[in-house]
Amino acid sequence: MVVLTSRAGEHQPSLDVEDVRAIVGPRALIYFLPTGPLSFDLADRVPDRRGPYNGSLRVWLPEVSPESDRREHPQVFDATGEYGPRSLRQLAYGLREALTARGGIEAHLDPVLAHRSLEIIRVLDEAAITKRGYEEQLTRAREERDEAAQRARDEADEAVKRARKDRDEALKRERLAERRVRIAERDRGVSQVSGEDPEGALRVLILQRWLETLSHEERTQHPLGRYVLGPEFVRSAEGLIDLVRDRLAFVCAMIACNRVGDLAALAQSPVSHNSKAHHDHDSLKDSESAWQCSLTRPDSQTPPAVRYLQHADGTISFTGMG
Repeated sequence: MVVLTSRAGEHQPSLDVEDVRAIVGPRALIYFLPTGPLSFDLADRVPDRRGPYNGSLRVWLPEVSPESDRREHPQVFDATGEYGPRSLRQLAYGLREALTARGGIEAHLDPVLAHRSLEIIRVLDEAAITKRGYEEQLTRAREERDEAAQRARDEADEAVKRARKDRDEALKRERLAERRVRIAERDRGVSQVSGEDPEGALRVLILQRWLETLSHEERTQHPLGRYVLGPEFVRSAEGLIDLVRDRLAFVCAMIACNRVGDLAALAQSPVSHNSKAHHDHDSLKDSESAWQCSLTRPDSQTPPAVRYLQHADGTISFTGMG
């Protein structure tokens, strides 16, 4: 006989009756008593006054008497109050030990083997539930993936449209800039610049700074004059960072259009000719002068300077960095 009880305040057995039936076999009598007066009354009537209560269960083998060994009537009690798989395992091993201690009782099944079969079924059921959960997650993930892929395609199409529009606008601006460069070079006799070589890239920067710095009226009053970039000057400029190169192009543009005298930011000082300068520019007249124009830079205690010579015909020769 097996008696199940409920936890305090509950009205159902703490263990599943079918699980208990699988362990004790089909011939066992199974009863349920809610914890309360009935369970206390039963405890007063059984040997050793140890009846089940508050969720525990107890098994009595046939021919129970006051002289019976307590081991022949196992009790399952979980102090945590959970009464789950661990309690069923305790029931199976306790019942096997009771049957062994009593002897002479023909068991229809081994409680431990029945419990193991029950555990296998439980594990398979849990695996099936877990599998269904994973399948549902996989389905949702695929749906989210498809939605994300569609959004990505829509965004990519929109980005392609914007990129094409930006490209067309950039091409228009590029053609307009090229046209301005060609007009400026044609009007001032400057050879065609090329962005693929250092000298050409610096010429482009000089032209840009002249166009961006001066207004249309100022460009009319101060046209960009003819100038020559010496090899040493180009090599020196290549060693500077972009910010300083922009500043350098600005200074060269202002020198070439004869605006340095009006700009206080460009400090000038006369530089005397030496033999090397005459050797490098033996075609220059003695009346021509050389000037040094400082490039102010906050992180430099000794700012670099642009050295240039002004020819009699107005051509500027940039000779190097001082």
